[in-house]
Amino acid sequence: MEILFLGTAAATATPLPFCRCPACQAGRRAGGKNLRKRSSVLIDGEILIDLGPDFASACFEYGVSSAEIGCLLQTHSHSDHFDAGHLITRIPEYATENPRPMQIVASGACLAHMSEKLAREEEGATLLAAPWREKLGVEIVRAAHGNRLRYKNYEILCLESAHDLSDESMMYIVRKGDAAFFYACDTPLFTPRTWDALEKLDFPITAAAVDQTYGPDTPGGGHLYANQVAEIAARLKNTRVLATHISHEGTPPHEEMDAWTRARGYETAWDGLKIQL
Repeated sequence: MEILFLGTAAATATPLPFCRCPACQAGRRAGGKNLRKRSSVLIDGEILIDLGPDFASACFEYGVSSAEIGCLLQTHSHSDHFDAGHLITRIPEYATENPRPMQIVASGACLAHMSEKLAREEEGATLLAAPWREKLGVEIVRAAHGNRLRYKNYEILCLESAHDLSDESMMYIVRKGDAAFFYACDTPLFTPRTWDALEKLDFPITAAAVDQTYGPDTPGGGHLYANQVAEIAARLKNTRVLATHISHEGTPPHEEMDAWTRARGYETAWDGLKIQL
């Protein structure tokens, strides 16, 4: 199973567009791994986690044939994770030809909020009505905590996130054969139910991408900071853990951040990183 990190930034991307803090200034000077698009990953070229605003540009940059994506796992509907403008181009009015059928997995509340955003792009558009699903060429699968779903030869386990309860935010584990990838983004500390589900898994997690919005010693709301991710990495034994969803807040340049995380048993991801599981 191949994991491609299309983006590894928090909501604002990094460097933050108008910010002149030391982290953003250093990132502009150094470039490379310090330049981050909004977080998203692609699994084996066909399972996308989060259709964010930087999706198209990331696909162009990394040579991804985005028309081959057949499954979208949507964690939640916030604007840095879901871009309705991308999804609405699947309808015939955009002269889109023969789009591949796509399965969308999301919670009920997330689907409702995604539909509200779609309607702002195209009047009446919704994921909740069969005629529009047919027009968009999508099949809807509702996610709820503990659900085990199938897509082709992949197993998908849905886990709750306390990031946005009104949106019923989700996290996902995607498993194929002996490989299992856990995408834990966006999230604050895992809920007891999520830890219970993780500890009762009947298979090991090979790799995990974990929300690290804030740097060392920089607590923030609704997300994790580096010290908490280090604790999670220690608890996820025998799992390759990579920090993602990284903001400029308390975060040093990439090489320095990666040295900090590696000293604590995990890594810092970057845009364009590919890992094989």
